[in-house]
This record gives sequence, structure tokens and C-alpha cells, in this order.
Amino acid sequence: MMRRYAFIAIMALFLANVLSVMPVKADYKQAVAFYNQKRFDKAIQELKGDLDRNPDWEFGHRLLGLSYLGLNNNALAVSALSRAIQLKSTAFSAYYGLGQAYFNMQKYDNCIAALNQGEPFADKEKEAEKEKAKLFKLRGSAYYRMNRFNEAANDLTKALRVNQSDWADFSVLGICYYNLNRLDEAIPTLEKALSMKPGQSTTSEILGKAYLKKGIAALSEKQYAATIQSLLKAKEYDPQNGFIYYNLAEAYLFQKKYAEAEKAYIQASELMPKSLDAFWRLGFVYEKQKKWDLALSAYKKAADISASKEIKEAIARVNENKKK
Repeated sequence: MMRRYAFIAIMALFLANVLSVMPVKADYKQAVAFYNQKRFDKAIQELKGDLDRNPDWEFGHRLLGLSYLGLNNNALAVSALSRAIQLKSTAFSAYYGLGQAYFNMQKYDNCIAALNQGEPFADKEKEAEKEKAKLFKLRGSAYYRMNRFNEAANDLTKALRVNQSDWADFSVLGICYYNLNRLDEAIPTLEKALSMKPGQSTTSEILGKAYLKKGIAALSEKQYAATIQSLLKAKEYDPQNGFIYYNLAEAYLFQKKYAEAEKAYIQASELMPKSLDAFWRLGFVYEKQKKWDLALSAYKKAADISASKEIKEAIARVNENKKK
């Protein structure tokens, strides 16, 4: 008799469990359908009641969090996805979604931590290579926002091995290389980005600065031809940067190409009207060409900025030469 009652009790418990699961399964399918249709608010409505009855339902919390993420409600997405992870989620989407929500909230440390935690699960996904590329792209972007350019470059390089369709990935990677002073890698990477999206101003500006850096490095090594080549390229991408023209003029000056130096110093002084050095060097080039009046005018403009001993001596020297 006791065995019979025990059997009846077990069957009753089994039936109760089945009945409690059945509506969850039905709502699960409807919630997934709404989610796939991007009707995230409807998906959330379908899930909430079942989650109240089944608070340890990992998939429900995961889908809820991803739905909130679809609505750009990042705080609630973090709450739901964190709960899914507490419930030992093995789905990469939970960790990636949590990382995305933290990224949107500019909590980049948290983003990286979530992605690091989820990385082992990405390897187990059906399209593991594609999923890991997503992880590398998002984590690399987070590292970039934190100015951790070396880590960002490593992750973005891995992402681009799988998917090279986004010009922005090349642009960000090129900027990382630029900040790491890896100019020989920065320049072709930025040029690739610009070929994919011509006229993109930020990419053009950084590319110009990369060529400028390369030109200055060549100038310091007295490689004047290489300097000029790099700076002429820099000018194509960043034509309003006075430092490009100033350093270009310096290279021409050291080659004693005074006419070319004069033109470049004029452009530098126009773009940098408060630059003492630009007017001083312009006056010097005029003086070398015995253009006394122009030299005097340039030196006086330099003196207006800062009347140093050297400039006063230059003005006196030009006035003396004018008398001869």
C-alpha cells in the first residue's frame, strides 16, 4: 500500500512538472518568433510571466536580455544577461550580448571581462570562426576606446582575417598602428580603409599625419628625398596642416632649393599665422635669395610674435644689406 501511495505521489509530481513546463515551451516558441521578427517588446511580454514562474530558466533570461539589447535598453539587458550567466549559460550569445550592452554604456572594462569569460564558448558555436571574429571586433573596439592600442590591434587583426567587409575596422586598426608608431603598417591599412570609403575625413587626416610622422623621421636622418616624398603624400590627405608645409620647406632648404622652400614656408605661415618659426625661416629663405624687402617683412612679422635677440639681429643684418 505504501508503495502504491509513493507511486501516485511521484506521478502527481511528474504531471505537475510537465504542466508547468508546457506553457513555457509554447511561449518560448512565440517569444523566439517575435525576437526573430525584431518585435522585441512583444518577445519581452511573452517571457516575463514565465520567468516569474520559472526564475531559474536560463534561456528565458538570455532571450529577455537580448530583447532588451535590441531595444537599446542596455541596463536591463545587463541585468537579464548577467542572470543568464549566473545560471551557468554555455551560450556565447549571452556573453557577447552582455559585452555589447556594457560597450554601449561605455563600461569598456566590463565589456572586455564579459567577452573574456565567453570566449571558450565561442569555440563551441556552430560557426565558431564567425562568432570569434565578432568577439575580436567588439573587444578590439573596447580596447581602442581605452587607448590600449596594442591589444586593440591584436584583436582587430584577428577579426579582419575572417571578415574584411567593414572599412571602419581598417580605419580603427590603422589608427592603432599610428598611435603605436608602426607607420609602415598604419599607412597601407588606412589607405585600404580610404579606398573602401573615399572622402572619410578622420581616416584622411590620420593618414596625412602618418605620412607627416614618416617624413619628420626621414628629415631627422637627413634623408631629404624620402622626406619630400612622404610630405607630398601627407599634403594630399591633410592639406590644411601647416606643419606638413613647414617640414617640407625644411627639406627643400637643406637641399638649397630656395624657391621651393619659399613656397612651402609661405603656405606654412598662412596656415600657422602665429608661428614664430614659419616667419623666421621664411625671412631666412628670402635673405638667401637676396629678396631684402620680403625678408625684412617676414622678420618683422616674426618679431611681432616674439622679438628675440636673434630676430633683432636678422632685421639689422637685412637693413645693412639693403644699404649696399
